[in-house]
Amino acid sequence: MDDRRPDPTQDTWSQWLPDLESPDATTSAPPSAPMTPPPVPLPPPAGRVDPLPYATTPIAEWVGPRSGQAPPPPTRLGWAILCTIFCFTPFGIVAIIKSTQVNPKWAIGDWEGARAASRSVKTWCLAAAAAWPGSFMLFSCLGIANGGHVSIHL
Repeated sequence: MDDRRPDPTQDTWSQWLPDLESPDATTSAPPSAPMTPPPVPLPPPAGRVDPLPYATTPIAEWVGPRSGQAPPPPTRLGWAILCTIFCFTPFGIVAIIKSTQVNPKWAIGDWEGARAASRSVKTWCLAAAAAWPGSFMLFSCLGIANGGHVSIHL
């Protein structure tokens, strides 16, 4: 059996430190024998990964998507920005916030949450585009009803 891992019960890395607990620790005598560095553990052979000694099964959040899984859903950040600038701004801001949640959810393994966030970006962008003509007409009618100008009295 070729065991290349260092023994955790052996303390070989701190042999060069002086002994501070002995009564003659105040005198620092040079070591009589030259110190050799401890052997460096070799990496495992290619294609083989040693299991971690403290984990028996991988944690699902750390595994990532399976090899046959589809790519991450689109973030639609560009559409959200355009809806914020040219359409109804409050709905566009919500769309931007939802679009920034897609990639982090995908990265931690919440694939359904990432897909739901991507769908909600699309919904908020469509709502912003639909609300824009209505809000434009509402503010135009308010301007006409007020005599063509809007004044704010403080």
